[in-house]
Amino acid sequence: MREERHQADFCVVGGGMSGLCAAVAAARNGAKTVLMQDRPVLGGNASSEIRMWICGAHGPHNKETGLLEELQLENLHRNPTGNYSIWDSVLYGKAAFQEGLRLFLNCSCTDAERDGSRLVAIRAWQLTTQTWHKLHARYFLDCSGDSVLAPASGAEFRVGREARHEFDEDIQPPEADRKTMGNSILIQIRRTDQPQPFVPPRWAYRFDSPDDLPYRIQGVRAQNFWWIELGGLQDTIRDAETIRDELLKVAYGVWDYIKNRAPARAEAENWAVEWIGSLPGKRENRRYVGDYILTQNDLRAGGAFPDIIAYGGWSMDDHHPAGLLYPGRPTIFHPAPSPYGIPYRCLFSRNIANLFFAGRNISVTHAALSSTRVMGTCALLGQAAGTAAALCVRHRCDPRGLLSGDRLTELQQTLLDDDCWLP
Repeated sequence: MREERHQADFCVVGGGMSGLCAAVAAARNGAKTVLMQDRPVLGGNASSEIRMWICGAHGPHNKETGLLEELQLENLHRNPTGNYSIWDSVLYGKAAFQEGLRLFLNCSCTDAERDGSRLVAIRAWQLTTQTWHKLHARYFLDCSGDSVLAPASGAEFRVGREARHEFDEDIQPPEADRKTMGNSILIQIRRTDQPQPFVPPRWAYRFDSPDDLPYRIQGVRAQNFWWIELGGLQDTIRDAETIRDELLKVAYGVWDYIKNRAPARAEAENWAVEWIGSLPGKRENRRYVGDYILTQNDLRAGGAFPDIIAYGGWSMDDHHPAGLLYPGRPTIFHPAPSPYGIPYRCLFSRNIANLFFAGRNISVTHAALSSTRVMGTCALLGQAAGTAAALCVRHRCDPRGLLSGDRLTELQQTLLDDDCWLP
């Protein structure tokens, strides 16, 4: 198989909302950038493959701005009916036609090379062209969600829930474990003007009464079936295929129950399945360890950090690791102020000198992750990390070098100039 070699200032692995915003921000601020995505579309959980809506900070005056709002405004202009294929094209166009940015789709990072404490190159396989790509860069950013560069680079990371006493977080369990929030397969349905029968596949699970799905069935309106969730008791990376198979059985079984056996099935008579996902959306697995670990208590205190570069404001939305197997409510919304600040020190590795991260894999505890993981917040983190990388290129310093007074001020002011808001 052939191998192509590339050189860049900055390499972003992962093209979800955080990676896309990071790559565009870096390129616009002068860094020669590569964005590598292992799927055929951009957007991650927001793409047509998974179809989760973008959540962010609560409150009428906390709308995320910057590159995320730029994307959403273009989508409103071009896509008033909310068609996911057009939304895909909005995201694709923003990356593919950005000067200074090269996009590699269907390209999976498989390995990394280190020189001491620095990453020097990554290797990736592009399925569609059957080509190996080796990419050398001065700085790297992991926005893969799964933190694919962590085991390849030796960067420190955490998995699971911390013990309550480690950071004095009262929503954590008494003892630490490796349980996480699970994965979900989403469903989209449409209302028609005539009855729509549904015959499930033979392999779908069968649910016979409301007791089989406690606290979950709410009819056919105002939901995307996010509670079809499994995998938090397993390893959401290693066991991904098994989890996906189980979720498909559940998804078809849930719709079969709503259509054919639910007490309120008459309400669903004219509704039809428009789409059932085949790629689960993930909430949690590896979290990098940076110079600072953001905690539940930091969120509740408002996050008044001197190195603030983004903000959150979603409640601490802590899904039970058993997901659908748990008979109680599928999530608990623990209060968090909106907005709260997030520090720059959560976006770069403690032990790999030139590695950034942004999205749901930043340096936070499990409790804090339950809020920071939503995509509106992740997009802001991506823009901040990409902007920081461009400044590192400009000043020839490592990520930690931007913590000095003038450079930190420059980072924050650049974000403000690029339409971000820092509380």
